[in-house]
Amino acid sequence: MEQIPQHIIYLLSKSKLEGLRDDEKLQLDLWRSETDANKGLCDLIDNKDQMQADLDGIARYDWEESFALFEQDYLNTAYTKPFYKRMWSYGIAAVLIGLLVLFFIHNLSDTVYQETPDKDIQPAQMTGVVRLGDGHSISMVPGDTLLSFAAPMKNKSSQTDSLFATTPKGGKMTMVLPDGTKVWMNAKTKLDYYEIDSMREVRLVGEAYFEVAKKHLPWGGEVPKLKPFVVQAGKINISVLGTHFYVKSTKNLEDFRTTLYEGKVRVRQGDRQIILLPGEESYIKLGQIERRIIDLDVRNALKDGYFVFNSETLGVIMDELASWYNVDVVYLDNQIKSEKFEAMLSRNSSLKDIINVLESTGKIKFKFKGKTIYVDKTT
Repeated sequence: MEQIPQHIIYLLSKSKLEGLRDDEKLQLDLWRSETDANKGLCDLIDNKDQMQADLDGIARYDWEESFALFEQDYLNTAYTKPFYKRMWSYGIAAVLIGLLVLFFIHNLSDTVYQETPDKDIQPAQMTGVVRLGDGHSISMVPGDTLLSFAAPMKNKSSQTDSLFATTPKGGKMTMVLPDGTKVWMNAKTKLDYYEIDSMREVRLVGEAYFEVAKKHLPWGGEVPKLKPFVVQAGKINISVLGTHFYVKSTKNLEDFRTTLYEGKVRVRQGDRQIILLPGEESYIKLGQIERRIIDLDVRNALKDGYFVFNSETLGVIMDELASWYNVDVVYLDNQIKSEKFEAMLSRNSSLKDIINVLESTGKIKFKFKGKTIYVDKTT
């Protein structure tokens, strides 16, 4: 494989930062189509998740040294076959670093920052979409307060009630499920609800607070039995033996917790299970569910409208703020993500007020451009 021409590196970078003119796009498309390796490199750079991961890691590198190595290894040396294999196993990172050094950092240096966030950045609004089992959709818009589906939605052929609810970044939703259960959904949350004669099941990705309605099984008996209510969060199964509880379950269970306020819940992960009592919380440690005691007044945050950061890392805090205020976050110093903070703040606060509290610690500082927050450590 021939060396990557410098003008191609320029076009690759410009395509991500500014966009290309028609003639530039044609040049890049022609180069991309020449070999599978060229196509693979373009596909990798087009991977937004990988690009964000590389941007997050920028602050850890010695840029002058990194670019010197990049220039020496990739710009001035023809690739031999074994070297090419090594490049595709781990060397692509150096290509990306080179791109970012040359253009992204330069772009940041030319950025005109704001000292405060835009005034039009608002806390999460009541927005979301609910798709019913019959295919109809209902949208929640700012100004709405509650969606109720407590009236029967029985599908006679399948004997199943179902709905599928989603909230976007910068959205939230409060609704009553067909069985009468009330749910408060956080931003960026997906909830699927199914009910059959023998049980009720929720599949959740995101955050929600539940007040579960008591509902009995349809068949008779001297002592009526309650219909089970189960929350499935990835590979973790939460069986509700009580009424009020909170669940946070991010994709791939990177962050999971179940907090009980009233009654009981059984949390099961494979062969391991934990029974929670009020004031207890399950979470994942080293890949396994564990239990801890928590302050109920502090943790009842989603329903009552608070951010509660109890020795949380800045990375976790900024992820939550990004979802709630519908903003993007870029770290100018990646190490600052591990700093821990404690605070209890209203979810109705302006983003400026939240930022002021975090900056008052003297550990971090923020800059803004549009809907992007740039986070750096204090000098």
